[in-house]
Amino acid sequence: MREFAALFHDLDSLTKTNDRLDRLVQYFKDAPGEDSIWVCWFLSGNRIKGAVKTGELRNFIAARANLPVWLIEECHDRVGDLAETISLLAGSKSKKSNLGLNDTIRKYLLPLRGQDTQERKVLLERTWDHLSADEMLPFHKLLTGGFRMGVSKGNLCKALARVGNVEPAVISQRIAGNWTCDDLTMQEILNPVGENEGRGKPFPFCLASPLQEDPGTLGEVVDWQVEWKWDGIRAQLLTTTAGGGMLWSRGEESIAESFPELLECIPYLPAGTCLDGEILAWGREGLRSFSRLQKRLGRKNPSSTIQKKEPVCFQAYDLLRMNGEDLRSISMLERRAKLEFLMQGLPEHLPLRISPEVNEKTWSDLGKRREESRERGVEGFMLKRKNSKYESGRIKGAWYKWKVDPFLADMVVVSAQLGHGKRANLYSDYSLAVWNESGELVTVAKAYSGLTNEEIEKVDKFVRKNITGKFGPVRSVKPKLVFEIAFEGVQASGRHKSGVALRFPRIHRWRNDKKIEDADHLSTIRGFAGMNEKGKLGDGTKIDSAGNLLLF
Repeated sequence: MREFAALFHDLDSLTKTNDRLDRLVQYFKDAPGEDSIWVCWFLSGNRIKGAVKTGELRNFIAARANLPVWLIEECHDRVGDLAETISLLAGSKSKKSNLGLNDTIRKYLLPLRGQDTQERKVLLERTWDHLSADEMLPFHKLLTGGFRMGVSKGNLCKALARVGNVEPAVISQRIAGNWTCDDLTMQEILNPVGENEGRGKPFPFCLASPLQEDPGTLGEVVDWQVEWKWDGIRAQLLTTTAGGGMLWSRGEESIAESFPELLECIPYLPAGTCLDGEILAWGREGLRSFSRLQKRLGRKNPSSTIQKKEPVCFQAYDLLRMNGEDLRSISMLERRAKLEFLMQGLPEHLPLRISPEVNEKTWSDLGKRREESRERGVEGFMLKRKNSKYESGRIKGAWYKWKVDPFLADMVVVSAQLGHGKRANLYSDYSLAVWNESGELVTVAKAYSGLTNEEIEKVDKFVRKNITGKFGPVRSVKPKLVFEIAFEGVQASGRHKSGVALRFPRIHRWRNDKKIEDADHLSTIRGFAGMNEKGKLGDGTKIDSAGNLLLF
């Protein structure tokens, strides 16, 4: 545990990526494999869930520190992070522990999940007596699920690649998907590539960068493959050499149980195939809105009735493996040709389609076509250089997303919450409202990005001086601040009083020049989605598999 605690604090203090990579490499070379595998698991985005409730933690630490619970809550409010608050109040009685990370987790953390409240209290008391002062914060970060060390999964793969002298892309595939520290060892992660490497796991996804300059700077149109940017769920559909198949999300979660109809395509695909594409809500009329797709998210083993009512399809736009052969190193142009050949031989009844190309002679002509995006239910264009390879992460100059300009609306800050990480002591998460027909402010969005650090500090001072109520961690404030909010779309929502939900809201700018009376109205927000005055959302304009407009 000492080595892990030292790693945690070192990474927290280091600011340069290369220094963090060097520190990770040192840790993985020196630490026991049984401890290192846990670090890989946590840095891959996994968390231990259900160990203890936050309310129980507050009660336990209040009893240990002989303080009232309300004072614990006030301390949490001031510190801004529950793990840090508990670590400061627990009071270490040990100068150092003798257990490693693996033993600490298995002896003191995992058993909490199977115990009642009193048993958890006793075990946590023993844990607090066992941990040293330096180990307190790392342990409680693991316990509360707020584990962050400033290391992305991509940088984790780079560090492991340096240790094992293996390509980062290979490492990324080995630690992809759902796995536990009992399923995989450090030796398996760092060993040379095996013959049947990764056949049941997704490839690291190739991502697009936002196009921030004029497309004319990219060179000739003929050098780029242009497709519509679909509004769905990024996924990989693959078949194994043993004859089975899997469906993986970009978050490396198996989602086959939510979309069983897509697995019906598996018998028609060659063994050892991997398609990259998008899961879309797709009915007889063609593309449907993302809100229809949301009705399928998280629903495992949907009934035949749900599948008929809310059908989906897999819109393929890349071929990463064919007959067991890795195609990522060949050009986009070659992969597209192989994908088209594969798709031509598949039955038409399958919920599997190919993303159509958009062919225009000039960037100006493409710009005019791009204006059709919202009518088509898409987000703009994807631009892929024809000679590009399929590489992990965002590779500058390879893929771009040329999205339509976002919607903009002026909104009023009505409540705030403390942020996380470096913003744990600042009110940086805001609830935003617009005026409804009755002249009331109704919340339509939450946003936490878009302001500078200086602006966040100014808003924090305003919030602390203008709090009008408390609702758990939320502080309602006097409605005086107006922000211009950018968002990608609007959809009807029965869970919100306003009746709407915004997609990807973020702060565009602080409108110091506007009063709250100048904020937008709910009717304006509804109008962006084609809603009527009752908030009902029509299906709007859709497109078919060939990209043709469908009006109904």
